[in-house]
Amino acid sequence: MKKLLFLSIFVFSLTGVVLSQSIGENLQKVGSVYSAIYLQPFADALGTNLNSNYFYSAYVPFDKKKPITPHVGFRIRMMGTFLSDADQKFNYSYRDYGNTGGGLVMGTYRVVNAPTVLGDKTPAVAKFYDDNGNYYPVNDYTLIGGVINTKTVPFAMPEITFGSLYGTDASFIILPPVNISNNVGKFSIYGFTIRHNLSHYLKKSPVDFAVQGGYQKMYLTESNNNDLWKSTNFFVNGQVSKTYKFVTGYAALQYETYTADINYIQTGLTTAPKTIAFSLTGNNRFRGVIGAAVRAGFFVFNLDANIGNRFALSAGMNFIIL
Repeated sequence: MKKLLFLSIFVFSLTGVVLSQSIGENLQKVGSVYSAIYLQPFADALGTNLNSNYFYSAYVPFDKKKPITPHVGFRIRMMGTFLSDADQKFNYSYRDYGNTGGGLVMGTYRVVNAPTVLGDKTPAVAKFYDDNGNYYPVNDYTLIGGVINTKTVPFAMPEITFGSLYGTDASFIILPPVNISNNVGKFSIYGFTIRHNLSHYLKKSPVDFAVQGGYQKMYLTESNNNDLWKSTNFFVNGQVSKTYKFVTGYAALQYETYTADINYIQTGLTTAPKTIAFSLTGNNRFRGVIGAAVRAGFFVFNLDANIGNRFALSAGMNFIIL
């Protein structure tokens, strides 16, 4: 159990290192508009991951004669969101002055196929064109490259489940600030879910069904105590399941939100360093979930597909302690 917990925290910390160090260093070189486009695919993927895999059955014990049914479980949730080629590059342009050999004139800097944070590590180059379409290489300006060239974003986190009271159970997702390194800073996450079984209101229901909601906050805090990435996610779903012997099939419809607040200092300017702050919103709002779980004694393994604006697979290793 302890080894699995440490493994989960390691995955957590590794994600924090990539974000806090590599992304933090890159963002210092660009402004808010460019950064927002650069980070958006990652925010979409992370939001999808953080709103995934909170259940593997809609069953919650309920007995009028025994309203409290104690149980405690420990879960390691693993998620992976899949992206497209379009999430790895973008085009961008902005107006500014450039040197044409005869002085400074107003024109357009164009960036073609610039990598997002999940794109090629080769830095993008902004090229200056005057208003007649003439290109002046002397003004070429090197921007930033991607951090990880991938179309799959994995994530993992631990969770403690407990209950139940009158057909209601809950869970906590808690990882106090973990100091990744003096240069990178700390990573932390806090959240909870609550679920109520509705099927006990219909005595002869052939399936279990329930409603569940959850809320979570995640912080990537740099060594100077600046929250580089501070996110909030929320979800509510209706879930249904059917168990036959040791196998459970389940499905759900879910509404969700994800918002990330980004804050950093832009350096390398001709003026003093500038504070940059903006917010990103994940593009996933609704999803369908379909999956299955297999139980062996006190262990349950589940795997499901999440279908929305982003497609994700998620799995869970679930240990029923009590």
